[in-house]
This record gives sequence, C-alpha cells and structure tokens, in this order.
Amino acid sequence: MTIDQYTYAFNDRIDDTIREILITIPGRWGRMPPLSRAVVVEAGKLLRQKNLLTECLNQAEAGRTIGLIGGTRFGSHTTDLAFAATLQEDVALASPAIFGYTLANIPLAETANQFGLIGPVYAVIDYNEPLQKACEEARRLLKTQKDLDLMLACSFDSYYHKEEKEQLSVTFTLIDKNDVTDQQHPVCA
Repeated sequence: MTIDQYTYAFNDRIDDTIREILITIPGRWGRMPPLSRAVVVEAGKLLRQKNLLTECLNQAEAGRTIGLIGGTRFGSHTTDLAFAATLQEDVALASPAIFGYTLANIPLAETANQFGLIGPVYAVIDYNEPLQKACEEARRLLKTQKDLDLMLACSFDSYYHKEEKEQLSVTFTLIDKNDVTDQQHPVCA
C-alpha cells in the first residue's frame, strides 16, 4: 500500500470523485484522522459498486439493515500515539478532538453514520487474519440475526512505515445473507 492510494485521506480538500461517492461530506471530515476518512470512502466505493447507493445514501431509509464488522491488527495505535503526543507538555493540553478517535470502533461508527447502517457495528482485533476474522463474525451475525440483510466486513489499519509516514490499509467485502451457509468459508471474497 502506498500513501498515494489514500491521498484523499491525508488531504482536507475533497475532490469531485470523493464527493460523488459520499454525496454529503461528513461534518467531522476536517477532524477525522486519515484512517477514518479512508474507511468511510472505501465503504462508499463498495456500496456504490454493488448498486446500493443508487436510490438512497441512507441504507436504513432504503429499507436495508446492514451492519459493519472491521478486523484490525493494530486497533487505534497511530491515533493513540498522536493523542499521547498532545500530553507531553501538560495533561491539561490533551486533545479532545483526537481522544475520540483512540477507539478502534470509531472509523466504523463514522461509516455507519454516513451510510445509515443500523446493524451491528464493531471491531475485532486479530493480528494474523483481520479480514478473515471480520468475515467470520459477519457470517455468524447473518446466521443468528434474522433482521440483518447484509454485512460489510473489512480489515482496516493505520501504521507508520520506516520513513515515519503513516500508511493505511483498508479492504472491504460485502456478505449477503443469501450466501451464508453452514459450511466453512476459507476465504472472504
């Protein structure tokens, strides 16, 4: 992954491509860390690709109950470090704007708010296979919760590269209730 792939996430300016996907820009865009921006945009890309944004941006208003499970290796580690940096001079100077993003679930919650996802939304931490773990959890929920129509599953992480540049990794897949069976699924796609 290169930083170029997620240029929009590191830039406060939003180009027309991103506007087309998101339709309305989240009010917190300027405060969101790059990982949150990337998760929102990449979810929007998948929803648009699957023709789920053609009639309505808000999935709940469109009559669909969709949840989102994200698998992560590092949780909110880069945001934790950024928050810790605000504590170095004085605890009273700790950034409340950054603190909210020190929870691994926050990029997922931003995405759920943006697209009106009203199913389960949470993160699972798995260092070895975060996407696989998220897919397994999404399938489990689709089997056990009758009101769920679809689940988005993703892996999402932010980490620092050797050159001290923040790197992002976001991968999404969509799991349909009709595709869930009792057999094991070795891959997510």
